[in-house]
Amino acid sequence: MKVSRSEKTFRVFNAFVLILIMLTIIVPLLYIVSVSLSSKEAVTSLSVTLWPKGLNFDAYAELLRKDTFLTSLVNTVFLTVIYTAAALIVNTMAAYALSKQFFGKKVITYLFIIPMYFTGGLVPTYLLVTNTLGLYNNFLALLLPVLVNVFYLIVIRSQIEAIPAGLTEAAMIDGANEFQILFKIILPTISSTTAAIGMFLALNMWNTWYSVLLYTSKEKYWTLQYFLRTIVFDKAIQDASGASAMDMATISPLNFQMAAIVLVALPIVAIYPFVQKYFVKGMLVGSVKG
Repeated sequence: MKVSRSEKTFRVFNAFVLILIMLTIIVPLLYIVSVSLSSKEAVTSLSVTLWPKGLNFDAYAELLRKDTFLTSLVNTVFLTVIYTAAALIVNTMAAYALSKQFFGKKVITYLFIIPMYFTGGLVPTYLLVTNTLGLYNNFLALLLPVLVNVFYLIVIRSQIEAIPAGLTEAAMIDGANEFQILFKIILPTISSTTAAIGMFLALNMWNTWYSVLLYTSKEKYWTLQYFLRTIVFDKAIQDASGASAMDMATISPLNFQMAAIVLVALPIVAIYPFVQKYFVKGMLVGSVKG
């Protein structure tokens, strides 16, 4: 098929814009990695570009030896796994319940939706978590306030309601109960949606730092993002990183900052290639045969 001139122009312009967007993402990342791997002299003299100068892994080695970083890593992985699994289960079960017809459904739905637009505010939330629930310096303070996400709940409910009623009715006729229908029929059918939402939930918890600032005062509850915040914003970089005077002779504060950024972002970035297929996969392909 012959391509018109306007179509060719559009394709060229579209490719140019996409390349430009790609460069705005890749170039800063390359610079961060380059600085993290460069020598202290090259970083101090601001001569580092997109390729490391004076290859130096001391910043990574020093960070990986620090108990605070390792504790933050373990905490972040633990919280991310627990939160993602718990939030998916809670939101999916709530969405499945709200997809049913029952007395008072509209009122309960509004009770879920209203907090999306009008929250109690930061101070009442802080008092509830710390004073009423007594969760200060407790991992539950980082999990419970964000366990239910109404937006994702509504998305999941919409996907469940789109499933033909005949699919669940057939399962009921075969003797399946509500839990069997949910976990053996509904969840496999909307696996693409739940996988995408699970990725967003995991990313949200992986990037948590403000809740750590509010609800904890001990290093043993730190997350990676809070550790990174300390490294980047703490003027006393030697105290924040725990680096000794000998280490600081070969590592600049900027080395620490960039190495910390790479180590914090690397795990979650590595997961994307394995879940991106779920963002475009069909919701009901193969679930119902006519």
